[in-house]
Amino acid sequence: MKCENCGRNEANVKYTQIINGEKKQMFLCEECSEKLGINDIHFNMPINFTSFLTDFFNDVNDISFMPTLGGNNTLQCSKCGLTWDNFLHTGKFGCSNCYDDFESRIDPILRSLQGATTHIGRLGEVRTGNNIKQNLDDKIEKQENKAISKIEKLKEELKQAVKEERYEDAAKIRDEIKKQEE
Repeated sequence: MKCENCGRNEANVKYTQIINGEKKQMFLCEECSEKLGINDIHFNMPINFTSFLTDFFNDVNDISFMPTLGGNNTLQCSKCGLTWDNFLHTGKFGCSNCYDDFESRIDPILRSLQGATTHIGRLGEVRTGNNIKQNLDDKIEKQENKAISKIEKLKEELKQAVKEERYEDAAKIRDEIKKQEE
C-alpha cells in the first residue's frame, strides 16, 4: 500500500485519530509520518530471537528443569559437525542429519510445545484413512443414483414417444438408454 500523503513510498505507519467518536485513519510512509510529527514513537525494537532460543533451551538443559535432557552439551552432528551449543546460539540446524542426531533433545520440546512431533496437516484426521474412502464411496453412490434416475427418466420418455408414435425419437432414446446402462 502506498503512502496516502505522498503516494510514492510504501506505507508502513498506520495513524488512527479518534475525535468525538469519529475515527480517521491514514497510512503513511516513515518520512511523511516524521514530517507530520506522528512518528515520535520509535518502533525499532530489536528482538533477538537467538538469545530467546538460547534462554529457552538453557532452561531445558537445566537438570532440575528436565533431567532427561540436561547434562552433556557436547552433542554434535555426525555429518556437518554442528554442536548443540552452536544450534542454541544460531537457532538453525546445519543439515538434515541434525534433526536425527539432536532428536533426543528436540522431540520432548516439540511434544511439549505442539503436542506431537509429526505434522498431520491443517485438517488432521478429517482427510486421512477411512474418511477419504467414505467420501469417495459417497461420491460414487451419488453418481450411480444420478445415472439410475437419468435412465428411469429416459424410459419414461421412450414410453411417451412410442405412445405418440414418434418412432425415430424412440430409437434415439433407446440407444441412449443402452449407452447409460453400460
